[in-house]
Amino acid sequence: MGTTGCKFIVDSYLFDLDGVVERIKRANPRLKHVYIEAPQGFVRLARRLADFLEKCLLSNDIRVEIGLKLEPVFGSCSISIDDVKYIGNDVLIVHLGHGPYAYPICIGNNCSYSAKNYLNKLVHFVPGEYIGGDPSKLASLIKELLGTNSRIAVGYSVQHESLAKQLALELSRSGYSVRAVEPVLGCYYYRLVRLENLVDAYVVVAGGYFHALGLGLALGGEGRVLRADPYSNSIEDIGGKIQGILAKRYWLFNMLRNAQRVGVIAGLLPGQYRPWIANFIESLAKKRGIYVRRIYARYVTKEYLDNLSPDDYDAFVVTSCPRLAIEDLGDYWKPVLTPAEARLWLSNRIGSERYTFPW
Repeated sequence: MGTTGCKFIVDSYLFDLDGVVERIKRANPRLKHVYIEAPQGFVRLARRLADFLEKCLLSNDIRVEIGLKLEPVFGSCSISIDDVKYIGNDVLIVHLGHGPYAYPICIGNNCSYSAKNYLNKLVHFVPGEYIGGDPSKLASLIKELLGTNSRIAVGYSVQHESLAKQLALELSRSGYSVRAVEPVLGCYYYRLVRLENLVDAYVVVAGGYFHALGLGLALGGEGRVLRADPYSNSIEDIGGKIQGILAKRYWLFNMLRNAQRVGVIAGLLPGQYRPWIANFIESLAKKRGIYVRRIYARYVTKEYLDNLSPDDYDAFVVTSCPRLAIEDLGDYWKPVLTPAEARLWLSNRIGSERYTFPW
């Protein structure tokens, strides 16, 4: 653990809080509160970061109240905009672990990209850069798998931006054509997918399988995806895992043959409320003569679905976070679909159109 200016290294992550301090300086004395929120893995660091930030502010003769959110946030789609009304308008949300959101944010009934202007005034993103990883070793392992002269696109989760760029440089020096180095979210891969015909393989720099599997689904199982693990400095071709998930998703389509009642779940978190998608899915269901009812929820779990009567619905479509249908509810006893899967089903395009993720 160490400090430089207002940059802190905790558990091999660098948190740059200089921007937070500058924003508070500019807003002082109007700004009275700082509200720190974090994903599951970073909640345990929030108290130490709050203490560090407080010291930085005191060294600038600035005193604000710093509070922490206990519940974890899941992404930049779940920023705690609603919480501000309890704290006051004089608050800055410090969002750890993610970057800016790629889709519209809903402020009340205003659902548009222009809502980001409001969001930018309210939120400061602090990704938390992982300072480990060996780009030379990762590049060497990629060469063993792919040989030479391949065309590559590199994706990364926000904590690993620096490592991904170093890896791309190592690959370029080794003769690879690196077509792009782009951030990815669990539901956003468009900048990489559009390169599908221009690359031989994708490399996703991220811990775990979450982001790499998402890219594989977004490619419909067609592209070659390598997972670069920055913590173990290992490379894995995850084609088999992608095909395994796709097989499960297609099995769900078989379960829908006699489905006549569908619940369309609309998310109530600001970045997950997508009424236009819910409207579209409902219109397709009605054209098929399928009973449809909208269900609103901030959070969706198996236990919450089990609270419904077993005969109420034959299937569900989650329009909030598409990863809920894949990971959290992928083994639920009734089919739970992403919006794109629901479109394939309700439009009778299963088998005639490539699998699509997420929308």
